[in-house]
Amino acid sequence: MKAVVMGGGIAGLLAARVLGESHEVVVLERDELTNVPEYRAGVPQGRHTHGLLVRGGELLEELFPGLRDELVAEGAVLADAGDMQILNPLGWLAKTHLGMPLLSLSRPLLETCIRRRVTAEIVSGVHVTGLSFRDGVVDGVLTKDGRIDADLVVDASGRSSKLPAWLAAAGITTPKPEVVDSGTGYATRIYTAPEGFPVVYAESLSAPDLPRGVAAMRVEGDRIMVTAQGAVGDHPPRDLDGFQEFLDSLRVPISELLAEAEPLTPVYLFARTASRRNAFEDVPGWPGGLVAVGDAVCAFNPVYGQGITVAAMQALLFRQHRDFSAKGCRAFQRKVAKASQVPWAMSSNADRSWVESQRGGLLGWYLKKWQAGIVRDPDLFRRFVRVVHMVATPASLLNPVVFRRLAKYSRPDRRPGRRPAGSTPR
Repeated sequence: MKAVVMGGGIAGLLAARVLGESHEVVVLERDELTNVPEYRAGVPQGRHTHGLLVRGGELLEELFPGLRDELVAEGAVLADAGDMQILNPLGWLAKTHLGMPLLSLSRPLLETCIRRRVTAEIVSGVHVTGLSFRDGVVDGVLTKDGRIDADLVVDASGRSSKLPAWLAAAGITTPKPEVVDSGTGYATRIYTAPEGFPVVYAESLSAPDLPRGVAAMRVEGDRIMVTAQGAVGDHPPRDLDGFQEFLDSLRVPISELLAEAEPLTPVYLFARTASRRNAFEDVPGWPGGLVAVGDAVCAFNPVYGQGITVAAMQALLFRQHRDFSAKGCRAFQRKVAKASQVPWAMSSNADRSWVESQRGGLLGWYLKKWQAGIVRDPDLFRRFVRVVHMVATPASLLNPVVFRRLAKYSRPDRRPGRRPAGSTPR
């Protein structure tokens, strides 16, 4: 059995890793690939901070035993997830040791190390132009240079996927995608690491009053990757003076922390952050021999760092799924949709708070309680981090113990300002 995976990014590589247990696998990637960590055009968000959630790190270690040690040997920084220094609207989040390993590194390093471990044939510089059908079943892909046969085609081509258009050309209509756009844009610059700079240092955005934030992470090469973030169109500028003024405007004193750091790169922009979900599982007449995973199905706002973890969860579905008939492929898409369901709800609801008129009622009250609780209560912080890193489900936050602890905290009457008291990290 031969499987062709369209897309050599992380979702495609992980799919190829698991499919390789039962199929001959060929990965087709449009970019020219090398064996060293490099930024590439097909991953424009690769120049910006990438959060590898704890659950994602666990799944990658399951798929590639020893990968964490390999990444650390290549310069990735290993820390405890409880050591993150993050400012929310009410103060610095409580810090406590969690025993949860957190890797801080660049996207090119992670992708390159995964690619070295994948045993599938990886062919770069290939431009896929469409799907090949025979008797209503996908039996290969079309490229600029010809056609490649396949018993199974996997679309892992990401946000730029042309799958809805290719299916439409074959008379198969897909639903209009669900899109949630918070209007968030990023600007990133890399610096030398000042002595003592935290592994993760951030100011979180908070609707509706605080549309500006930053995420700074230590990465390989003793460097700091600084990504300024702005929601609802309040994007950080690309020019150096404007970027610095944006950092100066934040509540966290990141400008002071970087005062002795040497800038190593220009400022790079990225603003294609809209979350987009395709309900492929609902498509009548979905053909056999075709499935889709990763951002081709559900693309999250990268600010939440969910994409790699969800891609790993979806890749593991291939381990138990062997039926790729039309019925079997549609069943597989239902499993893919289920794997995306909770992270989609978490991130899309957060983004909707920027574009909807008001976030009130019981949910609004509950979220305000959490903002106060995770600043003051290490146990609530631990529970919160476990959910954010997909180690625990949101249901774990809905129990009497949590309600009793939250009841102790109320949101102070504080108008948002540039820098609240106590804004120096602990």
